[in-house]
Amino acid sequence: MEDILIDGEKIRSLRNKRRWTQKQLAMVSGVDQSIISNLENNAKPGTRIETLVALARAFGVATDDLFVPAEPIPVEPTDPKLDVMMRLVEDMTEEEKQSVEMFIRFVWSQHKKQQYAKRK
Repeated sequence: MEDILIDGEKIRSLRNKRRWTQKQLAMVSGVDQSIISNLENNAKPGTRIETLVALARAFGVATDDLFVPAEPIPVEPTDPKLDVMMRLVEDMTEEEKQSVEMFIRFVWSQHKKQQYAKRK
């Protein structure tokens, strides 16, 4: 079974908000105190789904709230003119969108023909 990465700092923070000891959390959740300690100290990089669910239930939070935060995906800067065009397309009817798609396909095919001609 694949391990789930849990945010140990979040577990400690939620436990401290409730003024619980690790032993009290273990009693409420049914998760062994040593596992809670390992998770809080990031000594154990992951855990089983059953442990995740038990801790989330004990805290009254969604399981997602206990995951290690995902690394942000870097977003490449875009061309401001392209952004404006995309906003315009969003407001079009389906028929208008189809016309725009046909036009773009035509322009792209012309571009490809020119690229091919340059290689010869």
